[in-house]
Amino acid sequence: MWLPKDERILLAFCCTKINRGEAPFNIAHQELVQELNSKGIKADRQLVHETLFRLQNRSLLRWGSALDGNGVGITFYQQGYDLGRKYRTKRGRFELWCKEYVWLIIFLTMVISTLTLLVTILAIGRKITL
Repeated sequence: MWLPKDERILLAFCCTKINRGEAPFNIAHQELVQELNSKGIKADRQLVHETLFRLQNRSLLRWGSALDGNGVGITFYQQGYDLGRKYRTKRGRFELWCKEYVWLIIFLTMVISTLTLLVTILAIGRKITL
């Protein structure tokens, strides 16, 4: 599943903070905002909450207020944890992108093959007439 940039970044960041997806963990709002800002997304506390809410609606994680009131408590579902691990690496992101946009790759391959065939036929046709 290919997610919007802000969701990909938060999912991968939260996944690096934990080793396994069962136990809930707390993370400060400021850490999440700083991570998004470092990746080129203007973020504030509201954007973090909206992004976490969208991830929760996709059944990738559960979140709520942390006990100390300064952050959020996050628990991953297995699918969310696996997806977060894939988003952590460039190879994983590339594989997910290819799976999502395989139709584009097939279409471009067909167009390039057709153009190559036409150029070859035209080149052979010119040699025969000369």
